[in-house]
Amino acid sequence: MRYLNHSLFAWIIFTYSSAHSLSFSGLYESMKDNTFCRFTECCNADYIPYNLERLQTSLSQRMFGQPLVNELVNILSAHREALDDQGRRNRKALVISLHGWSGVGKNYAVSMIAEAIYKKGMESSYVKLFMGKKDFDCEYLQETQKILMEKVNSIVKKCSKSLIIFDEIHDMCPSILDAIQPMLDHHHAVDGIDYRDTIFLFISNIGGHEIAEHLLEFYNDGLSRNDVDFHHFEPIIRRVAYHTGGFEKSSAIAHHLIDHYIPFLPLEQIHVEMCALAEFRAHDVLNPSEKMMEDALSIITYGPTEDQPIFANNGCKRFTRHIPYIIQKHKTQKKKTEL
Repeated sequence: MRYLNHSLFAWIIFTYSSAHSLSFSGLYESMKDNTFCRFTECCNADYIPYNLERLQTSLSQRMFGQPLVNELVNILSAHREALDDQGRRNRKALVISLHGWSGVGKNYAVSMIAEAIYKKGMESSYVKLFMGKKDFDCEYLQETQKILMEKVNSIVKKCSKSLIIFDEIHDMCPSILDAIQPMLDHHHAVDGIDYRDTIFLFISNIGGHEIAEHLLEFYNDGLSRNDVDFHHFEPIIRRVAYHTGGFEKSSAIAHHLIDHYIPFLPLEQIHVEMCALAEFRAHDVLNPSEKMMEDALSIITYGPTEDQPIFANNGCKRFTRHIPYIIQKHKTQKKKTEL
């Protein structure tokens, strides 16, 4: 049964269901789940558990200084509840756009989402990541758009609960995303494919500077980062995005097809220190010395200006490679002192 192809499998089920007056589709799915899907990824609850409690835990334990990002759990929960409720069917694909400086956790959050929704996380065949300039040729725009549509159609045709990710939109050529505009809109189907249960995630640095400036204004007014909300940033992000990179004059923005703009706030020193500690612990260094922490934090610069050294310019991004070096450096120094 492991090597049974789909056509032969379907014919066997059809024959059996006809002979026993059973629902073909119901029996097909039941037997498929217990045979074929035991050996390969399928578009079912076993492989798409939508474990949003796991996402909540991941965000609370591994994401620092981003109070608004926790709302992703509520956003995805609302989308999830409509998947199997015919009376509350999703009317369009869920479209979320993540904005903020480099190193503040945007890609980290996306990987947490994938890990929570799909058994195989980012390795799932129902998760597709497109990368800015790497995947899109601006010179042959129409051909590039055609290829993009074909790839997205192919993925969602296999599973309507797919996750389509567009990273580095700030480096993408304008109008590429217009190719998928019908897939984001309020349509029952596009080219015979239903996108209403699909999630589209956009990731970019667009608006990062404006988010930081606006947060400083709140600080000057006596508010904290925990007092801000989406609506404080969305108009700013939309305005900047509509004139930048792959979002420039985008129909997704013009037609209000992006459901949620998630601002990732710039990190402060306390948040960067938490990132460093988490990275040390990920390498089994549970209690780094004061000198190790000092070395780790030495690569962090603060802005937006020298007179306002409030936010970490590069967030936590450089720790991924820097902290393993710090650990090795201190191991070597310790060995030398012991000789």
